[in-house]
Amino acid sequence: MKFGHSFKEALQGESYPQHWVDKAIPYGQLKKLLGKVREELIRNGYDPDTLHRLLADHNAEYRLRVENSHILRPKLIVRPSASTTFLWSDTVPKLLTGGEPAPASEPTTPAGLPPDSSSSVPLEDITSSPKTLAQAQDAGWVDIPLNSDAKFFNMLQTDVVELDSLQTEERLSMNDGIQLLGDEIARLARPRKGVIQFAKSDLYRWREIFELYLAAQIFFSTAETATGPRDSEKARKQLVWFQDEISKRQLLQKFKLKASAEAYTRFLKLNATLLKNFKFQELNRTAVTKIIKKFDKQTSLGVKAEFPKAMSSAPFIAGSIAKDICSQMACEVLSRVPQIVDYTCTICYSICWLPVRLDCDHMFCIRCMIKMQNRNKELCPLCRAKTVLSATEAHIDWKLMSYMEKWFPKETKEKQRYNELERRRELLGEAYVDTNDGPCIVM
Repeated sequence: MKFGHSFKEALQGESYPQHWVDKAIPYGQLKKLLGKVREELIRNGYDPDTLHRLLADHNAEYRLRVENSHILRPKLIVRPSASTTFLWSDTVPKLLTGGEPAPASEPTTPAGLPPDSSSSVPLEDITSSPKTLAQAQDAGWVDIPLNSDAKFFNMLQTDVVELDSLQTEERLSMNDGIQLLGDEIARLARPRKGVIQFAKSDLYRWREIFELYLAAQIFFSTAETATGPRDSEKARKQLVWFQDEISKRQLLQKFKLKASAEAYTRFLKLNATLLKNFKFQELNRTAVTKIIKKFDKQTSLGVKAEFPKAMSSAPFIAGSIAKDICSQMACEVLSRVPQIVDYTCTICYSICWLPVRLDCDHMFCIRCMIKMQNRNKELCPLCRAKTVLSATEAHIDWKLMSYMEKWFPKETKEKQRYNELERRRELLGEAYVDTNDGPCIVM
């Protein structure tokens, strides 16, 4: 199936809003304009083979420049080859001043290029690249005036700018929703003191949901074999996996607050909207890539590398809406529920309780630091600085300790019990009896 047909079907079959479809890349119209570009070039004597040869020999250049008015201006300039002499015929002044190209029946050689001659152009003229029309005239370059390519790139630039505006509108709309959702989840997951009050918090349910969400890596992968943004199909599969895991663990049924279930539904809809935006952007980017590739194939002008550079200021070309929104979501939503992995001791891989911050600013739990000091180890496990033996009670981060008690009540209590058990074993050695083994029986 040809891309133009599949592109049209994708726009109609994905239930995109009509105002999105109206701003999609007009692939069919651009394809028709491309045919006119090819015809105009051939009419002036520049068929694809001729242009390919001229460009390969550095006797022609095709430029895309953005003027101060932010309008993309294409320009084709040529010069005599190294084996020809530049002759000022009646055709050349017209080309230099923007006159009409020669009729289709007249030229036997490309417009602006003279017949072969035994003379040669100086080497410095062959290797130099003029930046302005005046420099081009001085160096023997000829500006070839074309109309159809200007229309082609004007239409393409206009559509890219409209897609930029649409992307900005959608991003702002989603940002507002993300901020409101973040505030709501922060309220629902807020830690509460006391058994009765704690029962009114969904802290641990939301923490598990966000752990799964981060593990899914829906829009971006950090895997060593496939780092970077995912395509829309893979993102869809990861979002489905995330929903399936939530269902398997019955997390929605475990919510203590009705508002949490409503907030989760909003969170899921937000991701679905982002996925739809991402897929629409991906589809249109593919259309731009395809039409530029077809432009190069039919004209040999080689704009595949130049067009992205010329349009580098356009967010649609240079950026991704998924990247911006995911960053916003991480700041406004996911960060509202701290994850245990961010407060884990890198020695024992449990919560960093009590947190000892060394002079090198690295942090470990107090039991691991005591063990290292007892073994007379002075080097920090992370940076190898000699900071372990100098650590004292003054190095305990009491503010962070209070924060951990508030946000990780279960984990801190469990670590306290474990630390007490460790301390008893150290003091009593073989005489220590674990009370969990059952009551002591005296024979």
